[in-house]
Amino acid sequence: MKEVILSLRKGMMFLLMWAFSICLFAQAVNVRGTVTDAKGEPLIGVSVRIQGRGAGTVTDSQGNFTLPNVSPDAVLEISYVGMLSQTVALDGKTTVNIVLQEDAEALEEVVVIGYGTARKIDLTGSTSSLGGDRLRLKSTPQLSSQMQGQMAGVQITRSSGDPSAGATIRVRGVTTMSTNDPLVIVDGIPGTLTDIAPEDVKDIQVLKDAASAAIYGSRAAAGVILVTTKRAQNNEFHLSYNGEYGMDAPTTKPKFTNAVQWMRGLNELAFSDGASSPSSLYSEDLINNYTQLRDDDPDRYADTDFMNLGLKSSTHHQRHSLSLSGGTANLKTNFSFNYFDSEALINKKDYERFNIRTNNDYTINNWISANVDLNLLYSNANEPHLSIGELMERAPIYNAYWSDGRFADGKDGDNPIAQRELSGLIKKQNYRIGGKLQLVLTPLKGLALTAIIAPQYSFYKGKDHRKRYEVYRITGDPIPGVGYSSTNLSETRNDNHSLTKQFYVNYQLQLKRHSIGLMAGYEDYSYKWEEEGASRTNYSLVNFPYLDLGPEDYQFNSGKAGHNAYRSFFGRIMYSWADRYMLQANIRSDGSSRFAQGYRWGTFPSFSAGWAISEEPWFNKRVVDFLKLRGSIGQLGNERIGSEFPYQAKLSFGTGFIPNASTGISDIVQTAYQMDYAFKDLTWETTTTYGIGADITLLKNRLRASVDYYYKKTTDMLMEVGFPSYFGYNAPQNNAADMNTTGWDFELSWNDQIKDFHYGVSFNLSDYRSRMGYMADRQKIDDNRITEEGSYYNEWYGYKNMGIILNDVAMFDENGDPIAVLTNNDKAGNIRYRDIDGDGKITASNDRVRLGNSLPEMQYGGSLWGEWKGVDFNLSFQGIGHQLAYWSWPGTPFNYQAYACPVNLIESHWSPTATDEENAKVKYPKLTTNNANIYAKSDFYLFNGAYMRIKNITLGYTLPSEITKNLSVNKLRLYFSANDLPAFSKYPEGYDPEWNHSGDLLLSSYIFGLNVSF
Repeated sequence: MKEVILSLRKGMMFLLMWAFSICLFAQAVNVRGTVTDAKGEPLIGVSVRIQGRGAGTVTDSQGNFTLPNVSPDAVLEISYVGMLSQTVALDGKTTVNIVLQEDAEALEEVVVIGYGTARKIDLTGSTSSLGGDRLRLKSTPQLSSQMQGQMAGVQITRSSGDPSAGATIRVRGVTTMSTNDPLVIVDGIPGTLTDIAPEDVKDIQVLKDAASAAIYGSRAAAGVILVTTKRAQNNEFHLSYNGEYGMDAPTTKPKFTNAVQWMRGLNELAFSDGASSPSSLYSEDLINNYTQLRDDDPDRYADTDFMNLGLKSSTHHQRHSLSLSGGTANLKTNFSFNYFDSEALINKKDYERFNIRTNNDYTINNWISANVDLNLLYSNANEPHLSIGELMERAPIYNAYWSDGRFADGKDGDNPIAQRELSGLIKKQNYRIGGKLQLVLTPLKGLALTAIIAPQYSFYKGKDHRKRYEVYRITGDPIPGVGYSSTNLSETRNDNHSLTKQFYVNYQLQLKRHSIGLMAGYEDYSYKWEEEGASRTNYSLVNFPYLDLGPEDYQFNSGKAGHNAYRSFFGRIMYSWADRYMLQANIRSDGSSRFAQGYRWGTFPSFSAGWAISEEPWFNKRVVDFLKLRGSIGQLGNERIGSEFPYQAKLSFGTGFIPNASTGISDIVQTAYQMDYAFKDLTWETTTTYGIGADITLLKNRLRASVDYYYKKTTDMLMEVGFPSYFGYNAPQNNAADMNTTGWDFELSWNDQIKDFHYGVSFNLSDYRSRMGYMADRQKIDDNRITEEGSYYNEWYGYKNMGIILNDVAMFDENGDPIAVLTNNDKAGNIRYRDIDGDGKITASNDRVRLGNSLPEMQYGGSLWGEWKGVDFNLSFQGIGHQLAYWSWPGTPFNYQAYACPVNLIESHWSPTATDEENAKVKYPKLTTNNANIYAKSDFYLFNGAYMRIKNITLGYTLPSEITKNLSVNKLRLYFSANDLPAFSKYPEGYDPEWNHSGDLLLSSYIFGLNVSF
């Protein structure tokens, strides 16, 4: 019986194992399939993976794939560049046919690359882009200011709040001792950012390395900014309007001492300089009773805050933009009108601008199309004869007005308030017109022939009317304002025009997995300018600013003109295999009129490669959606060195007198003489750039990042070289210097959606260093900056300080010997400087050293935005992580016993009446006329000028369409925006880190706006 039971157990075990093996066999099947596009064309190189396992394969040339040993209930993940990814559940099937749909968003993500466009995924160079929607979140009159902090490696610096002033732009730092301004291309034509209304911009691309910018050759060494303006997108007609009104107030404002503080300070200054009494200039009785004396007699006891009196506490601006777009199947047009108007803080200073742009697209037939664009600009600025610098120099002990309302004489007729109101105006008018005619032929599939002609014309009209005016002494006697004893008129007429002609051919070829792009072209550019000036002086009629009303005996004129041109041939090859391996080569040959024959032509090549690692079949895309590595090398040229014809020996013309023996008087003759020696073999500066980078997207394309590292070497930079003085000429310039720049860029962004809430965060960070290479044993010292071999470009230069000399004991060292001093008047309260060479004295020749990099470091910017059920919010910021800044007062305090003194100085300076403990805590040296010591260029006034500024906060609300559609309105949005809020920095109170101490104060704007579209 036991044997029977054992046999049954063995039999059942065998049956169970057999059944289990059948199940295992059923679970391990081979899966075959085909992947095609929507047209039924097989797709090559499609990634097919088993979800959760990472194993997978790619389709072959017929779109077929095979996966062995796949579970019947497995899920397949199918992905392909430019297509929407899919997941397919097998559910026991062993054969699956999959149709992938185009990812329209990915395929349409094209960028302008110079003489054409390319898919962003095909790029192998380093670029940054900025959409027009991000630009319009800020509101400034100049496009350059709205770009600030938006792109890594693009440094934008303002120095004034003047609405007509642009900004300084640097792409990846400084690479030359001459012009570092990037080339600006607007819709394919050379232009300037000041020509463009921000509302007209569709997007901006910045070409940062040689691989992307070399196609522009000789003008691209400092980078290229490509601006694309809006065009009609479809046949539907659209009307949109944007209007805003803003209140503008200073981000901060310097404060100066009142009359009592000023008199005490001047007394102390005199006492420090050797006066016998601490009250040698103003008695204590006068100072202590000054407030009451002023109440009794304000004419004799002035206390004037010229800064507050000369500036309004706030001002305003308005902006209006109207656009029309639409058309038919054969004609599409986009028209825009933009108006900006603002008043400055200084009374009588204002600015207005009109922009008109129309872009028209014609479709002649299925292989001929054309574009006709036209843009117009008019701007008008009025300015009084007064700068903020003049307001900051006037001491408070002088009146601006007498009590009867008449203008006071200030300091012997120097009254800036009277000057502002009575001295006339400077009027500046700019007119610009530009156009582009473009014809495109596409006779074959993938082939496009483009011809462009684009004229540009600008005209400037200036009128400076300086009117004689009078102010009054306290006795009632009139005297003329300083510098305005006569009425004068100067007028300026400047014009320039350019003509750009281009012809280029683009050919796109797709051979299965091979994508090839070819481009070749020719460009011709010419530019001419002329300036004329005329003036008359000593007018009898004060209020009529016309030249013919001035005396003919006092008439003057001037004029000058110039021109330059270039001619170029260029080409590009782009190759991509399976959107995985990318190659690009560019070459451009330029001939420039700036150089002599035999030296005019320069050729600038570049090569770059990219590898989309994420498209390899073995790459796991569970976390990383896209990963591409990039590398590039190339050369860029710079022709903008020196004058228009630096190779020519120029003649300077003048007037001379030659005695005439027959007449007994001198004859007036025209003279001509050569001042500068010139080298005929001057040629291009050349910048060779090496770069590597990576682009990555993660977490279902929500997280994006890119990083770049670059090295740039500029050779043959133009600089002044040694020259024997006995030749009788000024030292010439020659190609004799090198510069090396290293740096990196980093960009990071996150975009996501949680139900109805859309949000995003972006951040960019960049840094660079520019050091000098070979300089032919020469050095260039400009005030407190030096440029020499081994130094940073424009490195700070001066003495090393050892602090403020605390007391008389500190005038001797630990051995009892007198310390080394800069001047014989150095005493306690002055600044002590380090004796570098140890010779017991401080001298400029032996004790000045390099003090550190003057250029900004660690520049950053970022933004945070969100949208929820019609409510939108944006916050953007920008700043500099570190910069050695040099502090200087707007004017020399107490200069001529008539200049103002900042409150910052009065509140923290070494004083002869303070204790050593108190003096040890102060920031600034004593008040003295020994300016050679306290204002010597040194590191005493160097500090970290890092700052961070909130550039924009916007809160908007879009009314629901259920409400607006009843009004035949497509969209209606209301918003409030705050721009350029006060910065966080270590600058002294009252001083904005971007302000240059002489231009208009920087302004914060608080704006209410309306967007409506039909």
